[in-house]
Amino acid sequence: MKKLFSSIATLAIMTLLAFPAPALAADEGSVDGQFGVNSPPTVDSVSLTETGMIPQQTYTVSVQVSDADSINDLSSVVLKLWYDSDGGTPTVMDFNGAAADVQNCAVITWTADDPGGTTYTGSAALEPEPTSWELGAGTLPDGSGDFNATTFNFQLTFTVGKVATETGGGHGWGHGHNHSKWQIMAKATDSFGQNGYNYDAESSDMNWYGEINVPSALVDWGELVPGINFTDPGSEQPLGVAVTYLSNGDYQEKVKSSAVWGGTSHDANLDASGHCNNPQEFALKANDGGYAESVLIDTNGVTIDDSGSQTDESGIQENDNNFWLRMADSFADDVYQGTITFIIANG
Repeated sequence: MKKLFSSIATLAIMTLLAFPAPALAADEGSVDGQFGVNSPPTVDSVSLTETGMIPQQTYTVSVQVSDADSINDLSSVVLKLWYDSDGGTPTVMDFNGAAADVQNCAVITWTADDPGGTTYTGSAALEPEPTSWELGAGTLPDGSGDFNATTFNFQLTFTVGKVATETGGGHGWGHGHNHSKWQIMAKATDSFGQNGYNYDAESSDMNWYGEINVPSALVDWGELVPGINFTDPGSEQPLGVAVTYLSNGDYQEKVKSSAVWGGTSHDANLDASGHCNNPQEFALKANDGGYAESVLIDTNGVTIDDSGSQTDESGIQENDNNFWLRMADSFADDVYQGTITFIIANG
C-alpha cells in the first residue's frame, strides 16, 4: 500500500509539470515623436555695380541671402574678391582656395554673435589687415526685425588696396580666350554648417594705380663754365635721395623739367634737343644709373626706366638717380633755379 501511494504522488507531480501556468496579459505605453528639417541658406545674388575698380576708391558689393529658417539661423556670410589670371567662371574650390593677400585677395566676413539666439547682433571684418584695404560701414542685419526676416541684402563696403593686382588682356586676349579679372563670390553658412554660394557673373577689372614719393632735395651743380658738355667734369650730379615707387602693375619711371629756370636777372631756357645752339639755352639728361643709357629731359616727361613691375605696399626705392647738364657757350652770370619732376606712369 505504501508503494502504491508513492507511485500516485509521482504521477501527480509529473502531470503538474506537463501543464504550465497561463502567461500574464501584454502591456505597452507610447510617446509622441517628431523631427524638423533645417533648410540650407541660399545666396540669391552677388552684385558689384561697377565693372572696373580703381585702387583707393570705395565700392559696395550687394549680397542677398535667404534662409527659410530666418536670417537668425545664419552663422556667417563671407565675401571674397580675388585676382584670377585666367578669368572664367569661379568655382567653390576657387573660392575656398582664395586666401587674404594684399595684392591678390580681400576677404570680408560677417559673423553672427549668437546664431539662433536672441541677441540679434553681428559684425564684419576685412582681411588682410592692417593694409590700405579698408572696410566701410555698409549695411548689416541689426535687431530682431532684420534677423527674423527670411531675406536680407548685405551691403559690404570697402576701399581697394593700393597694390591690388592690375588686370589686363592675357595670352590670346582678343581671340576668344579669357583674360585676367577680379572674381567676386560669397558664401552663407547657417548654424548647422550648411552652405550656399553665388558669384557676380560680370566680375571686375582692376585699373592701374601708381604712387611716387620724392623727398625734398636740391640738385645743385654749383658754378659751371658756359659751354660745358654732358661728359665734361662737373656735369654729372646725383639726386642724393631715394625715390620710392609703388604700383599694382607694370610701371615706368619718368622725369621732366620746367621749361624756364629763373635767375635773379636772367632766365635759362631748356633745350629738349640737347644742342644748346642759342644763348641762355641748357639741356639735361637723366637716368637711374650711368650715363650710357641716359635720356634727354623735356617738359612733358621722358622714360628713364620702363622695367618697373608690381610692388608691395612698401614700394621700391630707387637710390641711383643721376643728372647731366649742358650749357650754351653764351650764358649770363647768375644763379638759375627750376623744377625737376619725377613721374610714375602706367607701364
